[in-house]
Amino acid sequence: MELRRRIAFAGCFVFALVMLSGRAARAVDPCSLLTTEQAAAALSVPDVNAGASANRCIWTPKKYRQGTGQLTVLLEGANDGAKMMGQGTAVSGVGDEAIQTVVGNGAVLHVRKGSAWFVVNVHGVPLAQATQVEQTVAKEILGKL
Repeated sequence: MELRRRIAFAGCFVFALVMLSGRAARAVDPCSLLTTEQAAAALSVPDVNAGASANRCIWTPKKYRQGTGQLTVLLEGANDGAKMMGQGTAVSGVGDEAIQTVVGNGAVLHVRKGSAWFVVNVHGVPLAQATQVEQTVAKEILGKL
């Protein structure tokens, strides 16, 4: 039941970000920004499933194991919900601009490169681990943008 609640929370959060961003989906396939190996390594699991929509990709472990989470990458385009609402804390060394927000016991990293924003969220793991993994994943994605 706890896993379902966490997945529902992550889905609602991603939906809210999309609604606040007010932009059309980008032409980049978000699942192409990380290999399955990179996503699995980020989640510390042997293998992951990837589920995509027009502007996001969610990687989940193929086999559930206590303490593993899920990884979401959301492409926001020219606007970022957290930036527009003045939320979060600046993070240096990631992209042209990065903002870390904390919602409940989960962290979300908002990153800008040029005029494009994307979001990285690792849900279902301790906060300190999530923020570290999000920054590592963001740097891997920045190399492909």
